Amino acid sequence: MKTKRLRKLMSLIPKCAVLADVGCDHGFVGIEALNCGKAQQVIFVDISRASLDKARANCPDRLLSRARFECRDGLGQLQVDAAVIAGMGGMETISILSKAQRLPQTLVLQPNKDAAAVRRFVTNNYEIVFDEKCFDGKFYDHIVAKFVGSPTTLTPLQAEFGKTNLTQPTDDFRLYLAKEQAQLKKILSDCNDSKVQQKLALVNEAIAAVGGIL
Repeated sequence: MKTKRLRKLMSLIPKCAVLADVGCDHGFVGIEALNCGKAQQVIFVDISRASLDKARANCPDRLLSRARFECRDGLGQLQVDAAVIAGMGGMETISILSKAQRLPQTLVLQPNKDAAAVRRFVTNNYEIVFDEKCFDGKFYDHIVAKFVGSPTTLTPLQAEFGKTNLTQPTDDFRLYLAKEQAQLKKILSDCNDSKVQQKLALVNEAIAAVGGIL
């Protein structure tokens, strides 16, 4: 895979019989999952017929017998072992999962924004087992959740920043906290906003939890 974030995403996909690449766009993730043997079959899903056509064109002929291309809005009734939902906003990710009639055993998520909302939503039925910030030109969240069929809990700090970010902080996560802290302090130097103060307090709590920043 060409980029750091996509390499990280691929490393998190479990070996499975059937993988759904939801919002597949060019299909690079699903194709690589077939190519490296992570998935026996991949269902490429996109609401855009043009994106599906791109994914089909990018898929090598030798892999096409193990690929399906579905023009649909999300998972619907598809029965898959794992699903990758990457490159979408958090609210769109939540919408896809809320309309799924059969929930996968494993979710690999990379929301572009509103990651905290995604974390809170998936804990209705899943346990988050991995949650790491990755810097690749900008910051990306990588979340892996396992289906348990009942609610699990997150502390407010875990919901905001991710469990494994806090317990196993990477240099990328520390950099994220440093940038967030500096940005919030700058905003507060210009205006005294209570919501910004609350966010800064959370960032400072996260910094303390990981033993400081770089």
